[in-house]
Amino acid sequence: MSLVNFEVLDDRIGKVALNDPDRLNAMSEGMATDFRSIIQEISEMQNKPRVLVLTGEGRAFSAGGDLEMLKNKTELAGEMNRKLMLDYYHSFLGILSLNIPIIVAINGHAIGAGLCLATACDIRIAETGSKLGFTFTRLALHPGMGATYFVPKVAGVGTARDLLLTGRVISAEEAKEKAVVSEVVESGESVNRAVELAKEILCCGPDATVQLLETLRGGHLGLEAALQREALCQSVNYAGEEYKEGVTAVIEKRKANF
Repeated sequence: MSLVNFEVLDDRIGKVALNDPDRLNAMSEGMATDFRSIIQEISEMQNKPRVLVLTGEGRAFSAGGDLEMLKNKTELAGEMNRKLMLDYYHSFLGILSLNIPIIVAINGHAIGAGLCLATACDIRIAETGSKLGFTFTRLALHPGMGATYFVPKVAGVGTARDLLLTGRVISAEEAKEKAVVSEVVESGESVNRAVELAKEILCCGPDATVQLLETLRGGHLGLEAALQREALCQSVNYAGEEYKEGVTAVIEKRKANF
């Protein structure tokens, strides 16, 4: 059984699901290997989805790093652990290399590395009743999976220090207040809401969407650097057929055909 599932919801939306529900989708090295394989499979598709929904099978998004794996780390040398952890991080964060929007449907608890993976993506929808936390320091462990990079970008430096230093677990509603997630929906509705948002993205120009992802994921720019990037991207858009279709559709008061 694969520890990660992939399916095409329609011809332009794909869904990736962590698939170890009996262990609350704990992120093992085996899951990392399967995740990397799924990303490779998607990247090689002739008609790659334009939007991905990422979720977990069962009653949790992910309980975080597999505890047996973490316990076994105490028996390995420091340099070996460093290399293994980098490979582990890159296996999951490789989803960003697909260069398409990723909407995370947090269908239950998201803890540690699981919440970090969600935070690395573009939009997060959480179900009411879910618990979220970057609990690394509770294990006497420095945060990983890009936590110290992604959490300040998403929620701000103050919130990042609060949640990372205390390792406390918060409700979906508090996570929304702190901008860790963008919406909270009823239990069982996170995937449906994610698909609704995916369809909104599909109404937008594909090339401009990819450009914008590269800009937003590139980090915080100074104003002048941001202006330079925006002017460059728009100059490319103006010369393209997608832009012509988008403007014409607005003028003609119809839906653009992208």
